[in-house]
Amino acid sequence: MEEKYIPAGHASGPGILTTIAIGIIASVLLPLFYIILSQLIPNIWFIAICAFLLGMLLGLAIDQGIRIGKIRNLKVALAIAAGCSLLAFYIQWVFFDAVMYSRKGFTFNQSTADLKQLVLDMGFLFVHPGILFKEIVALNEVGTFRIQGSDNISGLLLWVIWAGEFLVITGGTLVVAWNGQVKIPYSELNDQWMQRRSPNLLIPFVHDKEYLLNQLRNKNFDVLKSSSEAIMEPNYAEVVVYESTGDPTKFITVLNVTAPTGRNKQAKKKIVFSHYPLPNHAAI
Repeated sequence: MEEKYIPAGHASGPGILTTIAIGIIASVLLPLFYIILSQLIPNIWFIAICAFLLGMLLGLAIDQGIRIGKIRNLKVALAIAAGCSLLAFYIQWVFFDAVMYSRKGFTFNQSTADLKQLVLDMGFLFVHPGILFKEIVALNEVGTFRIQGSDNISGLLLWVIWAGEFLVITGGTLVVAWNGQVKIPYSELNDQWMQRRSPNLLIPFVHDKEYLLNQLRNKNFDVLKSSSEAIMEPNYAEVVVYESTGDPTKFITVLNVTAPTGRNKQAKKKIVFSHYPLPNHAAI
């Protein structure tokens, strides 16, 4: 089995509370911006992009909480991400429903009394999910938007669109949390995240993963030394090094970089292997 970094599984109480607090703040603010933008530009494709961004940004906010809270437990990280994504999806419905049923509808021309009433309505709906669901069903019957050249979208198709919105928001949040800070090597000795060395090392393109791993197992670390000729080739590999002063172990991730082809303007990167442990004294 290929060796790789395995998180220690630590998640302190203060760290969890810090991450949850950051996640809750983001789960309240981001849906408000999402609904405002979707009402300003009621285009289905624009709304889909906004939903995608909501999920990504919420995931990034939680990822920052994981970094600050020093959470090294993937299950805890994903549980927080799942909870916050559900909260964000619920809050965007609370805000949307309150606006749709408000006296003035969606407008920035709100008096202090109007804003106060809107906040009260949101608070009421937040603690009465049954009423919120009944109003969502009523909105589904009449439709909430239309695609150019058609009548209001309603019924089953609208339920499918809302289900897609749910999957995009929650899925985006979970994907970012899954691939984020929680998987970055952590120095338990120094009680801090390992630092990524910059710039990355450049080596020839890796055609044989097992050959490279065997060289590392045999302590032939010269295969990781930067090659001045590698960057001259259209295809090469990058070596990302994570290390912490005094820690006996550092970790490397190797990525193959393929030159752009056809209309592609950006090079493609593919992970060969990730977070492979090396002794800190290895000269690379």
